[in-house]
Amino acid sequence: MSKTFTCIVNQDAVKFTTSLDSSMTYREFDALIPRRQRAKLSITSRLAGGLWQYYDLNKQLEGQDADPKNTPLLILNRYANWDYVTEMMCSDIAVTLEAVNSYVATAWFPASLQGYLTIEQGNKAEAITLATNNVHMQAAAIESLFLRNLQGEKIGTVIVGTFECLPKRIGAHNITDGKPVAFGAFSLISSESSKEDISEILSTHKGLYRYVKN
Repeated sequence: MSKTFTCIVNQDAVKFTTSLDSSMTYREFDALIPRRQRAKLSITSRLAGGLWQYYDLNKQLEGQDADPKNTPLLILNRYANWDYVTEMMCSDIAVTLEAVNSYVATAWFPASLQGYLTIEQGNKAEAITLATNNVHMQAAAIESLFLRNLQGEKIGTVIVGTFECLPKRIGAHNITDGKPVAFGAFSLISSESSKEDISEILSTHKGLYRYVKN
């Protein structure tokens, strides 16, 4: 059985959605992350870590007969943490290229959430960050990540996460409708899930981007 857990930051509160809706203040939510870690983490990592703790996803995985320390992870972030470098970007491409370290912006930042989750949870399974809105590519990535038994059959669970924290603008481009947005979701996709189930889950993740200008 597959499950999806979402959170949306709304002013000073965080709203959660599963089969039942709930909410808490952002301060209460932030307290789910150890104090010493908070200042070192991006908002997306704090959202992901807090959501993981709030729903005790390790226990959820064990309930699906999956090993939390050996469960493949797929991060689907369309903007891939480019908000990290937004203050250094401007309409002048030459100035932007001078200010933004290309390796850090295109390699380290996009994968920072993936790294945080695998290290924090001690997960040694394969992990991928994919910055695309192509659902066929996303579905293919999920299919490829499933563990296999000796007969080549899919087993276990794949974790799919989407977490974004976006400013009003990135460089010269308006990204949101006048105010920053932060949202996220985890889905635990069982090996028994059908293509239709996976398509519906990916639609839920894609739907979070309704807060962002296309």
